[in-house]
Amino acid sequence: MAAISIPGWGQSQDWFALSARQVARALSDKGIQLGNKQVSLPAIVVATEPNPVLEVLSVEPLDDQLSGEHSGTHSWVKLGCGEPGTCLPFYAILSWTEEPIGDASDKSSTSPAVRKSALKPSVVITMRAGARATLVMDDDRSHIQINVISLENGIIGHEIRVVSPDHKQIYLAEVVSAHLLRRSF
Repeated sequence: MAAISIPGWGQSQDWFALSARQVARALSDKGIQLGNKQVSLPAIVVATEPNPVLEVLSVEPLDDQLSGEHSGTHSWVKLGCGEPGTCLPFYAILSWTEEPIGDASDKSSTSPAVRKSALKPSVVITMRAGARATLVMDDDRSHIQINVISLENGIIGHEIRVVSPDHKQIYLAEVVSAHLLRRSF
């Protein structure tokens, strides 16, 4: 933060603080009706746009050991901006209460089954199971490329299992793109 506030450092950029209201609005667009008091941000979150499109990246249950304003059932939600470079991924705490928000017709929209389906992370699968790809293996002295077949779906940066075309060798490799994987010896 200190480096950002140094005059003349980098480009001058306006930063906009994101609020719990914006997170609640993004989740309501996915079908989850939440009040502003049911969403809390454990840290200050900034973006390069005042109203960025927010995407759910992951959802995990939070231990119900919290007290005070956070009593009840909770979820730890990782969110990110839809446009790359707009904001860093951040976390929000969702507090699920038994009281419906608004009128009684909203009660069905906050059922656990609806919550689970609406809060599914936005994961774009880069490499599909069965896809043919090239595996690159490098070290200081050699560079090997072999053709492989993906055994699992994978996203960029995650390791998946792949097999040689004759199905005799299985490798664990990191997905780089839809048709490229890498690993070291």
